[in-house]
Amino acid sequence: MPPGDFRAPADHAVPRIEIFPMRHIGELRPGDDLAAIIAEHATLEDGDVLVVTSKAVSKVEGRLLVLESDDPQRREAARQEVIESETARIVAVRGALRIVETRHGLVLASAGVDVSNVAPNEIALLPLDPDASAQQLRERLRERLGVEVGVIITDTMGRPWRNGLTDVAIGVAGMTAVTDPRGESDGYGNVLGITRVAVADEIAAAGDLVKGKLAGVPVAVVRGLAPDGKLPDDGTGSGELIRPASTDLFRLGTDEAVALGRAEVAGADAVAPPLHQAAVALITGVRHADPMAAAVQQGFLGFLAARPDAMWRSCVPGHLTASALVLDPTRGAVLLTLHPRVGAWLQVGGHCEPGDQTLLDAAAREAREETGIGSLSFDPHPLALDIHPITCSLGVPTRHFDVQFLAVAPAHAEPVISAESVDLRWFGWDTLPAGTAAELPALINLARTRLQL
Repeated sequence: MPPGDFRAPADHAVPRIEIFPMRHIGELRPGDDLAAIIAEHATLEDGDVLVVTSKAVSKVEGRLLVLESDDPQRREAARQEVIESETARIVAVRGALRIVETRHGLVLASAGVDVSNVAPNEIALLPLDPDASAQQLRERLRERLGVEVGVIITDTMGRPWRNGLTDVAIGVAGMTAVTDPRGESDGYGNVLGITRVAVADEIAAAGDLVKGKLAGVPVAVVRGLAPDGKLPDDGTGSGELIRPASTDLFRLGTDEAVALGRAEVAGADAVAPPLHQAAVALITGVRHADPMAAAVQQGFLGFLAARPDAMWRSCVPGHLTASALVLDPTRGAVLLTLHPRVGAWLQVGGHCEPGDQTLLDAAAREAREETGIGSLSFDPHPLALDIHPITCSLGVPTRHFDVQFLAVAPAHAEPVISAESVDLRWFGWDTLPAGTAAELPALINLARTRLQL
């Protein structure tokens, strides 16, 4: 296709778009029907994309912390506590500013916890599951208006190496978030090898041009992206926008990475990292009636006492891992992965990574990466401890000291298989597949006992 033609195969470009602000929505409060309010103020067409600020969604879903007073110091202290509770991993710290990874997998300042555009005694948190919120809004607009639209829920983020903030997509429904023209040729015959386009982020930023930060306009409509009225939709929501740890070249801020590198070079003589200390505290607090389980616990504590680097896969004698037994919302099925290296069905999980502050953080990150489910509810108390021999990605025989947690998936969660799995499926308690890991039934029984099932 010669240069100048507006749309190549697998490209996302269109000849023209229009962006409309949706005014007069007014102040939103918990329990408001956002779909009904939008339907009242908007004329929507098939193929439109609705761009909704996350603050609007958080308000109607009740993701607000309401304080007893509007004292600024108390509000800031409460904000810091909420940031900590919403943080899965600290990426960088500069004074009071924290860049963190949330349990959604988003990396942003202050875990998305915000005090703008809310009352002086309120603090806003991000929606629990932005993809689910986007899908629900899309379905309710279809019911009310009979239109097929895409929905993007946005939040404001900074960017590495660039000044200024921009809106990005944190929830997507009804459209493909990332296009993939790799393998296509440009107008000069060059084959695209690495180009993937974050279309949802581009639309989010475009929508903010008419929403702004001070105008009190939480919703915009982008029209023209689907000339035929049908938006491409791969069904993965916003998941493709989140870069997995295996391809993230910037897992930590510079200072944090340097400090970790020095600790790893120092090896076993290094001061134990915070994750090591957190692991000791967590495992020490585990209580077991079973003498064998208590013996395994002592094995964990002895190994941790001997190896300050026990958290990292580079520790050849063995290293701690974190896994999660994920249940469906009905508590009647378990999500299992067919592990390529082990060759058996087992719970999701894996190695600790730089930046994990606790073993629960590691388990949540691994579960999110391996299932594509962004908002799992975790029991913070370990379900079990297990030590097993394995040849893992370290490439030599070693041992995994696995701390095993229990998690429940949100309603309507759709697992997405990752590159780390051969297969990923739900199985009923009594219909486990052939090739299930030998230790898994006992772990499932512990989960059922804890949940009184």
